[in-house]
Amino acid sequence: MGKTLGVIGLGAIGVLVSNAAISLGMRVVGYDPFLSVKAALGLSPSVINAKSIDEVYAEADYITLHLPYNADTKNTVCEASLSKMKEGVRILNFARGELVNDDDIIKALEAEKVSCYVTDFPDEKVIGAKGVVAIPHLGASTPESEDNCAYMAAVQVIDYLENGNIKNSVNLPDAEMAISGDTRICVIHKNVPAIISKLTTVLSGLNINIENMLNKSKKDYAYTLIDADGTVDESIKAQLEAIEGVIKVRCI
Repeated sequence: MGKTLGVIGLGAIGVLVSNAAISLGMRVVGYDPFLSVKAALGLSPSVINAKSIDEVYAEADYITLHLPYNADTKNTVCEASLSKMKEGVRILNFARGELVNDDDIIKALEAEKVSCYVTDFPDEKVIGAKGVVAIPHLGASTPESEDNCAYMAAVQVIDYLENGNIKNSVNLPDAEMAISGDTRICVIHKNVPAIISKLTTVLSGLNINIENMLNKSKKDYAYTLIDADGTVDESIKAQLEAIEGVIKVRCI
């Protein structure tokens, strides 16, 4: 109570952790450059939205990581970032082991720059090191979690097959839209300029009215949902797939 918790990554888990910490009387500073509207709506208004990750480093007594692992986030906690943190900071990593540089965190623990490192990803380097609390990576291995994961995957695959909606894809963005037309056109394409206008030009040229549309992108790829009046046959689908940058078209 009264301590400052820095939350790096305000996705589904980061939001829950932030809100729980607020309820416990902590001051919470969160940072996420890709904060979604859904996450923002679920976030307690008491959470301070930091303008930079350095702001979190400077203010937090505790730092918890809730971001994905990729080339940009590898070694988020390293010698350079540790130097910007408070003396005696405590770091919690339940996201991905590679987010923290093992050598640098051990060095910081030995120098007492970091008071404690709690990790769900123990390896030979950190097990037994001073100040490390190593936890076996079993969060999703309970019988209930296995059942919930299987159910969630099945429900999300059904939603994609029946409605074209995408959730929790590795390579494609989340995209959900209520069906409002006679035919739903699902287009996977590269995230490049002018594709949307080319798709709508083809459809308008064939006198097909668009009831509703949603476009989402994730790095190099994008996904577009188009609800259209009438039936979209194979010849129309072929014209859409012929557009440069379009990877796959599916009609529901």
